[in-house]
Amino acid sequence: MLRKTVFALALAFAGFAGLPAMAGALQITEADPVAVVTVPDAWTTAKVKRGVEIKTPDEEIYIWFELIAPDELDAVQKEHNGYFDKQGVTITGASETMKQEVKGKAWSFTELKAKSKDGDSIIRYIAINPNVASGKIIMMTYWASPEGDKEHDAAMKALVDSIAYK
Repeated sequence: MLRKTVFALALAFAGFAGLPAMAGALQITEADPVAVVTVPDAWTTAKVKRGVEIKTPDEEIYIWFELIAPDELDAVQKEHNGYFDKQGVTITGASETMKQEVKGKAWSFTELKAKSKDGDSIIRYIAINPNVASGKIIMMTYWASPEGDKEHDAAMKALVDSIAYK
């Protein structure tokens, strides 16, 4: 399953025609603008403590881009687990973490098996090392229903492809 996810994300860099209109570039964090991402026009965005939250209009996909120090990973994971617990999501397992270079940056992919009150959930953590002086990494957290994952696949690929480093 992780290989399938990595392959799907790698396809994002091939380019796609007929995608939804994309809004302008959104800084992942204002305090330390190390990267930008372009979000589809109809999707909503909100600032969060360490970055930005993005969601589809049907709320089938939630994405968080956060800039964190490596020593904050455990605290962020606990915070996310608490959020997922409140949403009725139970983590049932995890894949192995797979690492690869994407656009000249080190990326680390982990997919979690999860269930919610509505059925299966997809949770992915993608850690991106933007190679900045602060040593911080970009943590992309992806939470989707299987239906939302399929429906918004092309838009997600375009969003991931749009990540640009400053």
